[in-house]
Amino acid sequence: MKQVNATVAMFLSVLLVSCTTGYRPLGDSGGYWDEQIEPTNNRFTIGYDGNKWHSNPVNRKERVIDLALLRSAEVALENGFKYFVISDSKVYTEKTSLLQGSLPSNTTSSRLKRINTSETYQIKATFTTVNYVDLAEDFRTNAVMQSGEFKGYAVYKADLVVYTILRKYNMDSGELMPNFEQYGNISSSTSQQAIETIDRVPTNPQ
Repeated sequence: MKQVNATVAMFLSVLLVSCTTGYRPLGDSGGYWDEQIEPTNNRFTIGYDGNKWHSNPVNRKERVIDLALLRSAEVALENGFKYFVISDSKVYTEKTSLLQGSLPSNTTSSRLKRINTSETYQIKATFTTVNYVDLAEDFRTNAVMQSGEFKGYAVYKADLVVYTILRKYNMDSGELMPNFEQYGNISSSTSQQAIETIDRVPTNPQ
C-alpha cells in the first residue's frame, strides 16, 4: 500500500481554472464520489477529484487528501460506523493536454509540434476504507491497529476527522450532507491537537 504523502510545496505559484477546491459531490469541476464494495457492508471506495489548474497544483495536494478523508468519515457515519482504516490509497496528478483550434488536413508532424496546446492538471485521491462500529480500548487509545489484517494501520475516529477538517479549513457544517446533524456532538478535542494528529499519522506506517 502506498503511504499518503501530504507534503506541501508552498513556493509554487499556480493559476486557478475555477474556484478554490471545495467540498461537494463530483461534477465538472471536481468533487467527491464513493461506492460500496460488494458483497461487504463495511468497505467502500472513496475518491476526491480536485479542481483543474493550468500549472501543476502541488500546493493543493494536502487539501484534496483531507477532503477525501472527510468524505471517508462522512460515509462511515452515514452507515452507522464510528471508526475506519484506510486499507489502500492512491494520490496522483492527472495531466490533460488539449490542442487549441482546428487542424488543417495537411498538418505535418513538424508543424503539429508548433501548435499551441492547453494543459490542465488535476489532483485525485482514492481511498479504500474498512469501517468498524466499535474497537477495543487499546486500539482507540493508540490510534493504530494492534493486531489482525490491518496491524500497524492508522485508526481514524470518524466524528473527530469531521471536526478536525472543518476547523482546519474553516468550513461550515452546511457544506456537508444535509443530515450532518444526525451524527450528534462532534468530539471537543483542541482543534490544533486534532489537526496535528491527522497530519502526523500515516495511513499505514512502514
